[in-house]
Amino acid sequence: MANIDVSTYFFTAAVPVCNEGIVEHRSLTGAKGVIKSSPIHIVREILETLPTALQSHATEEIGLNSPFSRNLRTHFTRFVILDQPNFNGRDHSNALLNVIRGTDLLAPRPVDQISCPYIFWTIDFDLLDPSGAGEPRHYFEELWGQMEPELRSIFQYCYGFDQVRDAAGFATYIMRCQIETTMPFHDYWYIPPKLTSISLFGLALIPGTGALLLAGALLAAVLRWTGWQWAAGFADWSGWSWAPWVGLIVLILGLVIDYYWVMAKGRTPYPASPGADLRNVLKGLYLQQAFTRFAMAQQRRDPAKWGAEFRKFLTAAKPGDLNGPTQPAGVIRSKLGDVA
Repeated sequence: MANIDVSTYFFTAAVPVCNEGIVEHRSLTGAKGVIKSSPIHIVREILETLPTALQSHATEEIGLNSPFSRNLRTHFTRFVILDQPNFNGRDHSNALLNVIRGTDLLAPRPVDQISCPYIFWTIDFDLLDPSGAGEPRHYFEELWGQMEPELRSIFQYCYGFDQVRDAAGFATYIMRCQIETTMPFHDYWYIPPKLTSISLFGLALIPGTGALLLAGALLAAVLRWTGWQWAAGFADWSGWSWAPWVGLIVLILGLVIDYYWVMAKGRTPYPASPGADLRNVLKGLYLQQAFTRFAMAQQRRDPAKWGAEFRKFLTAAKPGDLNGPTQPAGVIRSKLGDVA
């Protein structure tokens, strides 16, 4: 599956860290003085102290929201430090062949290793254009303008990052570290999506024509060999000298076309579910909470006034306006105000 699906870009990058020597820095946890440590240790400390979203009662008490909440296209993001790949044990082998060959199962075998630590970064963000034109460059240039200090602190010890001067340079740098996302995660459709299928007739047309031509030529050869005079006309028409080769070429060409047709169809992004972008999600969360509060308040009021109160609610909540009022990004609850 490609990087783009359901009108969302699923970005994955592995950014190499230059973990050479000892560097000095001031602690981010409040300790006084200058601390000497390795670059990767500083990166770990920066990520550990980077504020997360206010999506629990404990984080609400901190009051520092994630810097990614400044961007209204970001659904999820995660940083992971990759020091070395995990060793999952020896490769599977046939036990009988091991006995026959005298394989020493205790002898060490080569394992995968990387030459430096990596910052593994994954992001899910909304597309401005369903086709994905200009992405992910537009997103990273936008993100740089919203949280440049945090991004510089995270990637300051990465190879080549000292050459980054502006938003365009940052986008180019991160895109050079991109790897293809093969298993994106997103919300599911709550109604059956309208998907188009490949025509079976179209798939069978070209290879079927070649197969029929090849079969006809082979049949003609058999008829000639058996000496059936009544089929001599068909045998002569089929032209044994050229028909088998043409049929074989058309058959192979048809199978190749079908293969690339099916693969291209499989790479087609899944259509986006209605209202799945972040701004619609935030508006939906706000309306859910606001309407619950409104409905509870109406239990104490005269039913004859419910219609007028509901119209007041619609005026205050503005259900069709994504700009507001709405739930801020990165928080667990909305600031409702006077909507009830």
